[in-house]
Amino acid sequence: MFKLNFILKIVTILLLVVFPQSRLLFAKNLYVNCGGDFKSFLRNIGDVAIDKGINKNDVLLVLKNSQRSKKVISLDRKQSTFRLSFTDFSKKAINTYRLKNGKKNIEKYKELFQIAKSKYGVPPEVITAFWAMETDFGAVQGDIHTLSALATLAHDCRRPEMFQPEYIAAINLFSKGIIDLKTTGAWAGEVGQVQMLPSDILKFGKDGDNDGFIDLKKSPEDAILTAAALISELGWEPNQPWIEEVIIDDKNFPWKEAGFGRDRKISSWKKLGIISRNKKFMASDNTKATLLLPQGLKGPKFLAYSNYNIYLKWNDSFIYTVTAAHLASRFSGQKKFLSNKPDKILSLEKMIKLQNILQSNGYNVGKVDGILGRQTRQSVRSIQIKLGLPADSWPTDDLLNILN
Repeated sequence: MFKLNFILKIVTILLLVVFPQSRLLFAKNLYVNCGGDFKSFLRNIGDVAIDKGINKNDVLLVLKNSQRSKKVISLDRKQSTFRLSFTDFSKKAINTYRLKNGKKNIEKYKELFQIAKSKYGVPPEVITAFWAMETDFGAVQGDIHTLSALATLAHDCRRPEMFQPEYIAAINLFSKGIIDLKTTGAWAGEVGQVQMLPSDILKFGKDGDNDGFIDLKKSPEDAILTAAALISELGWEPNQPWIEEVIIDDKNFPWKEAGFGRDRKISSWKKLGIISRNKKFMASDNTKATLLLPQGLKGPKFLAYSNYNIYLKWNDSFIYTVTAAHLASRFSGQKKFLSNKPDKILSLEKMIKLQNILQSNGYNVGKVDGILGRQTRQSVRSIQIKLGLPADSWPTDDLLNILN
């Protein structure tokens, strides 16, 4: 049990470090100039906070307790170094411990989950999966000083227009008593059991346990209801599916039809030979869905419905979102995905070599960094089509050998 808990802690920490949430529901604003003397920056942004009506004494206290963090800058620059494949990552993230405790929590907070579903339309399984993925049900919430992290990122010139509003929102949270001067969380400023940005907490924070306070770090009830409110705001469609595993046995299947932006009606996917793992599709024939191949044609295959887009708004990592969506399905009683024997992910050296070859041939792979991102997947698909290969967007040793 100690070894399992240690592995879970490492996976959750990796999530906090590598997969910061991408959602930003509010307008981006650059309130003051970034860079320069840090203390001068704090004074300037403090003036903005005061002008917005936040108590001056509270603002000054926060400024006094905000330090520039070299660790946060380092983590921000290194966030793209995570390279596990979908099957490797999901097998670590979806495990017996999480499945067991997730189901226990769904039962333990049954009444609250019903309130959340009735009010916001979000199923318990979906909320619980995010809860598990983000902090292992509150066990690993991050140990980075929140105010210093946000002050650092607001001062840094990489994304100040995103983090300056978040720093001011954090000052507001302190003034309202929702966080304190010692609050810790993820390096990008997310706080609590479901890892939310300060601006999200200001707008969607809920008192789920009715104690008169919003405490997303210590109160599971507050975290559950707040997550439901946010997921609803992101566009969740009540009583609709999000993802389901499918089976494709046809060796001549047109794999180029898979991927984002190529959705079809269920009736159309049926005609192409796709079968639901559940025997019966979760949606009607007229419902549109997208075929996802997170690890190519030899790996697990999923149809993603419109609710899957909410996962991408929560976090734009392909690996994270498919894993989180499948975990929610497991809580709903679905089977573990068929692992088959997918081709392994290319080594860092080989992936960089592939990206360089694709780039030299005019394909836009984005940054040559050894990371299999959306642009590299799209470029792989394009070259596969050109070469007459099954276009599943998954780079393999065979493809690299052909290109060499």
